[in-house]
Amino acid sequence: MKIVFFGTSNVALPVLETLYRHHDVAAVITSPDAASGRKQTLVESPVSVLAKEMDIELLKPEKVKGNADFLAQLQRLRADIFVVVSYGKILPLEVINLPPHKTLNVHFSLLPKYRGASPIQYALLNGESQTGTSIFVLDEKMDTGPIVAQKAVAVEADDNFVTLSQRLAYLSAQLLLDILPKYVSGEAVPVPQDEALSSYTKIINKADGQVDWQKSAFEIYNQFRAFYPWPGVWTLWNGKKMKILDCEAKKAEPGLPLGVAGTDGWVGCGGNSVLRLKLVQLEGKSQVGMAAFLNGYPKFIGSTLG
Repeated sequence: MKIVFFGTSNVALPVLETLYRHHDVAAVITSPDAASGRKQTLVESPVSVLAKEMDIELLKPEKVKGNADFLAQLQRLRADIFVVVSYGKILPLEVINLPPHKTLNVHFSLLPKYRGASPIQYALLNGESQTGTSIFVLDEKMDTGPIVAQKAVAVEADDNFVTLSQRLAYLSAQLLLDILPKYVSGEAVPVPQDEALSSYTKIINKADGQVDWQKSAFEIYNQFRAFYPWPGVWTLWNGKKMKILDCEAKKAEPGLPLGVAGTDGWVGCGGNSVLRLKLVQLEGKSQVGMAAFLNGYPKFIGSTLG
């Protein structure tokens, strides 16, 4: 089967690798190189790096909507189907409906739950015990197309964004490999989503990482899992940002006052719970274990975090 693959981030890599081994990947479409770091050096996407290693034709359009040159390039490829995984741009109908079998999208949730840009983060934020992957026929709206296949996966108590996203990526790759011939032959019939069950996620930004100590320690720990490694979770102490790089949560009776640091790195949270800070990084300093941090900053005990 001749496929054009659209993807950008790390989670797209297992799917691209699997398609490359079993099908003819005619081209890879990814986001343009982006400026990164203090020196604003241009960095190519993970998908771009892999496509070059595989010696696959690579396209990086600045825009896809209303781009006649890009549409002509896609027409030239004469693909049977397009596959999209974490591409980062909304495709117009003229692109979606171009190949004979249209465009399949891989989305890391059990649609219609957690539509949008951050399904894995929201599953972790909300303490879900189960999530999954969905393969659906793309349309012009946000993750609303009919579903071709779904598969659930357990969310482990110690999962974070990295571990869960990788497990979902490999699961999706195998599911897509299994369902592609059935979809193309008409054996797998797409099923419309139930709009009554839909929910949406939003794009995560750096400000979302700030800890609200009125929340329970378990909610904050879920925030830590969801935002690892980016944007991370943080609080303010003595007017400086303190990154929380490792932590654990437990119930406490009666518990410390909200946001007040106790001994051994425990901080009072809502719901009679406490969060233990295990590894931190104060603004302008190196990361350090909590015992060493308390040795250097003994006044941290009894102080209030913001």
